[in-house]
Amino acid sequence: MAQKHAAPADEHKRHQLVWTVLRPLMRLICWLRMGYRALPADVQGPFLLVANHVTYWDPILAGCSFGQQMYFVASEHILRSRPFGKLITWLQDPIPRQKGGSATSTVLTMMRRLKKGENVAIFPEGNRCWDGLTRPFLPSIGKLARTSGAKLVTYRFIGGYFTSPRWAGADIRRGKMRGSVVRVYSPEELKGMTPDEINEHIREDLSEDAYERARKNPIRFRGRRLAEHMERLLFICPRCGRMHTLQSQDDTVKCWKCGFSFRYLPTGFLAGKDLPYDNIRDWSRWQDGEIRRACDEAAVDRPIFSDTDVYSHEVMTARDSTPLGKGEMKLYPDRIEIPGVTIPLSELSGISLMGGQDLYLGANGRSYLVRSSFTRCMVKYLTACAYLNNNADYGV
Repeated sequence: MAQKHAAPADEHKRHQLVWTVLRPLMRLICWLRMGYRALPADVQGPFLLVANHVTYWDPILAGCSFGQQMYFVASEHILRSRPFGKLITWLQDPIPRQKGGSATSTVLTMMRRLKKGENVAIFPEGNRCWDGLTRPFLPSIGKLARTSGAKLVTYRFIGGYFTSPRWAGADIRRGKMRGSVVRVYSPEELKGMTPDEINEHIREDLSEDAYERARKNPIRFRGRRLAEHMERLLFICPRCGRMHTLQSQDDTVKCWKCGFSFRYLPTGFLAGKDLPYDNIRDWSRWQDGEIRRACDEAAVDRPIFSDTDVYSHEVMTARDSTPLGKGEMKLYPDRIEIPGVTIPLSELSGISLMGGQDLYLGANGRSYLVRSSFTRCMVKYLTACAYLNNNADYGV
C-alpha cells in the first residue's frame, strides 16, 4: 500500500529535483524581467548562506548562483497564503519565521537541517531595505554560524534597490542588477572567531549603499509609475511640515496642502524646485529625526501618530489569522492601540513590516497584524517604537 506522505529523504530528493529543473528557467526569466546576472558559485555544502535583502525575488535570485539546493527562511505569512503557501511548501519547504515573534523555533530548525548536511539560506536583516542601505541584523546570526559546523557563505546583491524599491510594491524596473558570493568561511575559520567578530565580517560583506554607488555610476532603471506609493515611506512634507499630505502619481509626488512637488528619475534620484534632498536615503534620515523629535515632545494623553480605517488580526503560526476588528490605530509614548488590543510598549517583543505596509506586532507570546486598504506610511510606527523602546526586536 502506498504511503500517504513521502518520507523526509524522499521530500529532500524532490526539493533537489525541483531546484535542478527550475533554476535555468529562473535565470532566464530574471535576466529578461530585471536585467539580473547571477555569478556562478562553486560551493559545496553543507553551508549557511547569508545575503542582503532588497527585492521580493531574492530567494530566487540568490538561488540562480548555486547548483546545490538550499532551504530558505521565509515569513510564515507566505506559507499561510492560499493556494501558494501549500505549493511553495511542497516545492521547497521553506523554514518559517513569524513576523514580530520569537525566532527560537526558526533557529532550531536551521540547526537541524545544517546538522543533517543540508544547505540553509537566510536574509539576516529580516526585512528588505527601505532607503538603499543594508539594515542592521540580529547578533544571534554570528553564534548560529559558529555553532552550526557548516561553512558560512556571504552573498551580496547590487542594483536591487532601484530594481524593486520596497515602497513601490510589486513593481519591477529593468536596469542592471547582479548577485555574487563575497566570501566563503570554513568551519575552522569560524571556530577561531567570536560571534561578534563573525557578525562584523557579515556586516562588511553585505554592506551596500545604493545611492553612493549610483553617484559614481548612474544607471537608468526603466519602468512605469516610477514614484507611485512613495508615500509609504515619505509622509512628511519638507516645505510645510505637515504629515500625510504627500501623494504620488506616475513619476511625481506632490503635497496637496502647500503644492510642493518633485519627480523620481529613472536613475533613482529626485528632481524638483527647492528640493532639500536629491535622494530617498537622505530624506528618510531627516524624516527619522523628525519622528524622534515628535516622540520627545509628545504628551502622554495625545497620540504621536494615528491612522483610521485599519484592520487588526491575531496571527496563529502555521494557521489562519483571527480578525479582531476595524478602527483607529494610535501610538502613544507608552503604548500602541490597535482595534481590539492595547499593547504597552514595555511588553512589545517585536515589530516589523511585511511588504509595503502590513505591520506585525509581537507581545506576550502573541502576534498581531495591522492592515490597511489605503496607501499609507506604516514605517513611522516601527521607527518610533524602536526609539521609544529599544529592548524589542525591530524589523525582523
